Amino acid sequence: MQDLSGSRIGSYEVKERLGAGGFAVVYRAVQQPLGREVALKALTPSLIEDLGFLQRFELEAKTLARLDHPNILPIYDFAVTSEVVFLTMPLVRGGTLREVLDRGPLDGSSTWRYLREVGLGLQYAHDAGIVHRDLKPNNVLLHADGRAVLADFGLARSANQDTRLTTAGFALGTPGYMAPEQVLGQDLDHRVDIYAMGVMTFEMMTGQMPFGGANAVEIAIATVNQPVPSACAINPGLPDELDMVLARALAKAPGDRPTSVRDLIGMLGKVPQRRSAVAAAVTPSAVKPAPAPMAQPPPVSAPVVASPAVTTLEQMGLPRLQPTGATIADWYFDSAMQSARDSAGPAWPRISPAAESGDRMWILAALTTAFESVFGGESAARLGEWGRRTTERALAARPSSAGEQRALKLVPGRRRLGLLLKGYIESLNEMRGEPAHASREVDANRYWVVHYQNPYALGRRRIQKSCHFWIASYEAMLRWAGLANDWLVDEIECGCVTGTGDCVFAIRSTRA
Repeated sequence: MQDLSGSRIGSYEVKERLGAGGFAVVYRAVQQPLGREVALKALTPSLIEDLGFLQRFELEAKTLARLDHPNILPIYDFAVTSEVVFLTMPLVRGGTLREVLDRGPLDGSSTWRYLREVGLGLQYAHDAGIVHRDLKPNNVLLHADGRAVLADFGLARSANQDTRLTTAGFALGTPGYMAPEQVLGQDLDHRVDIYAMGVMTFEMMTGQMPFGGANAVEIAIATVNQPVPSACAINPGLPDELDMVLARALAKAPGDRPTSVRDLIGMLGKVPQRRSAVAAAVTPSAVKPAPAPMAQPPPVSAPVVASPAVTTLEQMGLPRLQPTGATIADWYFDSAMQSARDSAGPAWPRISPAAESGDRMWILAALTTAFESVFGGESAARLGEWGRRTTERALAARPSSAGEQRALKLVPGRRRLGLLLKGYIESLNEMRGEPAHASREVDANRYWVVHYQNPYALGRRRIQKSCHFWIASYEAMLRWAGLANDWLVDEIECGCVTGTGDCVFAIRSTRA
């Protein structure tokens, strides 16, 4: 294809070539007279005469025009000229998930973050009747604000359109990420994307693809015929529960997979972050020969009880806070309630009874339990959406927010995070009407934050960590400050699990 750099196409000044795929070349361009930088995707000339391919390209533009979601890359324009067919979209400079994976496998929290955001966008597309059909790390862009953005719907299909719109005998997709029915050229539906999500999960956690081969044909044969391998066998630190979920997601028959991306994300949300000590103890690799008998038995010492994370931080100098009030500021409570309605959607009438009695702190805890009861496996994503919406709404309501955001982004990253946490904790303390939150820089790559008597945890008992609201809230703050690509959020200790109501969150560097 002739290099379009330096040329002008319509209202676009093409500046430089950024990359190329099998069907198109992407350029950096400037839209005039707006002066807006865009990514311009131009179709290779040899394919313009292919009516079927041109139909697919036009379908991409129409498909994306129907999708309006923060985790889906939108399009600005689409045009067919005598020389070139192209579409334009936002220029995303954060790289791709492929580049992240090329540096090695990810930990559980990083994997969960990317999968959750890709899953939100993908479920939105499926709800609109759109199947992506080429989901892979190369097509997941990383926005400057930290969002994972689903891109390249060039092979997408509307559910009510012909899924065989292709050259006879040619399967569209990327070997390794294609579901067995896709490899075989059979009729497809949204479950091919669920399969691809399973492949991406396997790759992120192990650093390997589930099915390999020397060429595309060998990969296709393995995809159709070989059993799903064990991720735990490749990475012994992974929990057995992950293999169980992957066996479902990568099932050969579409009917054996989770029925929706929402269900798959719900299943992944219940997988522990790492292999339990009990499971690790019974694995063959962990079995060690018994020590030789000793002449005299060692003295028996009292059992050591592990201190909770709060105690550890207090031993490091964090002040012990003991909030006693039950107050929630009007500005925060109103924002939280409106965000709960928005996040619950049509299910709000089933959740709203939890907000009818009790003081405000107990209402927030009761609403959290109601979300879990109503949404089941989807509750982690819904609670996260509630936390994100509440934080974004609170930020938007502050007149000084835009100025603070601009000033904060002038500060170097690590110092910026410290200032962000200081301001956020002050805001949360204002919300409670008393000191109830504290942070500690554990090391150069990690901050821990304690929420004493967390309103969303009070009176709740859970086996697993469940503060998805606050994880998403901190992630929203990191995006607002331009730090989401450099720092991740984990829940270290859940007050629902310990029964104390005190929750500890870690904000750690992606390089840690």
